[in-house]
Amino acid sequence: LGDELKCSTPRAQRTGSTTHWRDVFMGLAEMLSPADGLVQEKCDYDLVMPLALLFYYSVLYAPHIPPDSELLLKAASIYHSFLTWPVPYCDVFRELLTFISDELKAPGISFQRLVRTEQGLPVKNYQSSTVTVLLLNHSEVQSEFLSIAEKLSGTEPPRQAALILLLEHLYQVTFGTCCDLDSLHCLLKAKTLEELSEIYASAAEAQEIAAASSDPVLARERLQGVLRDIAGAAALPAIAGDAQSRRLQPIPIPTSRCYTYSWDQDNFGKQRGVSIPL
Repeated sequence: LGDELKCSTPRAQRTGSTTHWRDVFMGLAEMLSPADGLVQEKCDYDLVMPLALLFYYSVLYAPHIPPDSELLLKAASIYHSFLTWPVPYCDVFRELLTFISDELKAPGISFQRLVRTEQGLPVKNYQSSTVTVLLLNHSEVQSEFLSIAEKLSGTEPPRQAALILLLEHLYQVTFGTCCDLDSLHCLLKAKTLEELSEIYASAAEAQEIAAASSDPVLARERLQGVLRDIAGAAALPAIAGDAQSRRLQPIPIPTSRCYTYSWDQDNFGKQRGVSIPL
């Protein structure tokens, strides 16, 4: 499993990957759910948080979870019993149950919200932005770390690339192998920034509406219908009616916006002329 997970970042894996990503992520998540049941029986406080986080990230990164899978429902039934645990454990699992509820109604919405927030891509009625700021004292930080920090600060994914990534993720996580991701990627690259922004705004709004619904099955069906209509109107590849033999492809979370500033000795918080773009 460790060797397979090392392959998760390069976009080159879009075409030549030999890793069965569905098996990797689904297998990990399924192992964690019953494991947490054992943790509860033994009241093992040291393991419960790491296992909860591993489950969260395995679902967050999963390319697609089939609608007929009982993975999330099984996890929710186990995690619900942790609400009787003391703080902060009960708070963590309350948030995890909300996460599962959203994913049941609008697959991949947590990934979408995270990337939008970190890349500063607001959506109508859902505007949120996060900026990572590194305040560094060059005399106290190793040169290797400074080099990495400055590199991160100097690179910001183009808005067009971020929108393409989000649309690819949204369609694959919703439709699985019924979506031809390679063809979708080629057609999206040919779109202008304005066209991509309009397509994504409509798709993201549909996903948020689904997440706000009360019936998970109906919410997913309506979301799929809207996304099919959006694809048709934008001349994107048609969604196949049945699962295809193609493999699911991992879509990494892009590096968040990061800005690096330095200060001299004790002037923390007294920077003058510092402007952080939001």
